[in-house]
Amino acid sequence: MDDSLSDSNSSNPSEETIQHWVLEVKNGKDELFAKLIETFSFKLQTMIYRMILDWDETRDVAQETFIHAYRALPRYQPRSKFQTWLFTIGTRKALDLLRKRKRYPKEVELNTNIETDGREKNHQDPVIQKETILEIERAVQELPPDQRAIFILAEYENYSLKEIAEVIGGSVKRVEMHLYRAHIALRERLKLYLR
Repeated sequence: MDDSLSDSNSSNPSEETIQHWVLEVKNGKDELFAKLIETFSFKLQTMIYRMILDWDETRDVAQETFIHAYRALPRYQPRSKFQTWLFTIGTRKALDLLRKRKRYPKEVELNTNIETDGREKNHQDPVIQKETILEIERAVQELPPDQRAIFILAEYENYSLKEIAEVIGGSVKRVEMHLYRAHIALRERLKLYLR
């Protein structure tokens, strides 16, 4: 067997390794699904959290996503990356929760300890940075659910427009339109912070 396929300690396995694990789970080696969970749990939870801003609900949605993925695995076709397929399920479950929340609102506590990918680093006063991050979070949370999901996948998860279209289940044009509208809305909402 190829060493890259047998390396269970790899924190960032190749797509080939992931596809091998998926095939093995489909063939009855259920214990390998734990490797898929271990590989994608943090990224999936981070993406979901950025959409719903509630850690308890994030964990619930992530768990539901993995359960759904496990049950749907026999129908998974490796036309797209496994992560894209998994994030499609997670995004749709998070959007369902957001729609439910819209009908039955609850207060969401903003977390000031969100880790960034380093792009926002600058030499501002930490208090001002924290305030700015909170204001950005609030503005993103005010976007309509579809725009929010597309914005998060594009800006935080670095998905291409084509990948987002796959996840959302729409066209690239629709994704472009929602992303454009999200940028306009955020620019307007954050104009005091964008000097």
